[in-house]
Amino acid sequence: MARPTTTPPPPPPSDTKPLPSPTTTTTTPLPQRPGTSGTEAALKTTRVRASATLRQAERAERSYRARKRAAAARANYASSRDHLRQARQHLSLGVKLLVAAVKAWPYVLRERGEARRARAEEEKRRKAREERRRLDEVLAAEGEMCGEGSEQEEEGGEHQEDQEQAKEEEEKGKGKARGWGRK
Repeated sequence: MARPTTTPPPPPPSDTKPLPSPTTTTTTPLPQRPGTSGTEAALKTTRVRASATLRQAERAERSYRARKRAAAARANYASSRDHLRQARQHLSLGVKLLVAAVKAWPYVLRERGEARRARAEEEKRRKAREERRRLDEVLAAEGEMCGEGSEQEEEGGEHQEDQEQAKEEEEKGKGKARGWGRK
């Protein structure tokens, strides 16, 4: 179906394809308009727009997630570097102190030996005092049987002086530093 024209159209621009002459009739059919209303085209356009918006939103979401996780990763990296630096310092200090403790271990053993010797000497002195007291009691009992009370009192005075002297020596020994001045 050709359309009849009453006025000739204006001449086309020189850079476009020339139009067919209106005087000649062509038998080629014109393209048919789709039989549907504009709803299908509107739905298609809406779907295309929604798809583009969804792609844009997904890109923005991925970008946001990447920024947030990158910031957290940078913070974690800085924190871990600080902790590892401190751990290295603490480890090196721990190793130095351990080496110093191992080097000084013989002194610890000597101190323990000195303390053990001091306790043994004190125990020995205590036992000797106890033995002496017991023997003095035995001698006093024998003296009372024999009737030598006046002589016993004089010896008891000397013995008391010996005990006081022994206590003074103990006091002097306790005041000295461990290991110094001992034989």
